[in-house]
Amino acid sequence: MASWHILTLMTLLAVTACKKKNDVRPQAIVLQIDNRPPVDCSAGVLQRKCLWVREGDATNWHLFYNDIDGFTYEPGYRYLLDVQREPLPVDGVMDALPYKYTLVRIIEKTN
Repeated sequence: MASWHILTLMTLLAVTACKKKNDVRPQAIVLQIDNRPPVDCSAGVLQRKCLWVREGDATNWHLFYNDIDGFTYEPGYRYLLDVQREPLPVDGVMDALPYKYTLVRIIEKTN
């Protein structure tokens, strides 16, 4: 009977491990970048300028601590971006940013 419990536990652990690997796939999202000037902020120990963003149809703007690979912000413009968000391994680093963002295309640029 004990071997049945061990086998069940090992199966559950294997299924859980496989599920976590599937969760690390890149995800397509839409980001809105506001035309407000970037502000000083800190991402862990790094001091930087953060953009005001909202994701999809969200109503509230928030500071965006990441870079978007392939995107260069021009002050005074509002952007609608198609980006790919990819989870990054954190490996126990407390201040590590959890995602990498890559520009797929600029949907709209307005001033």
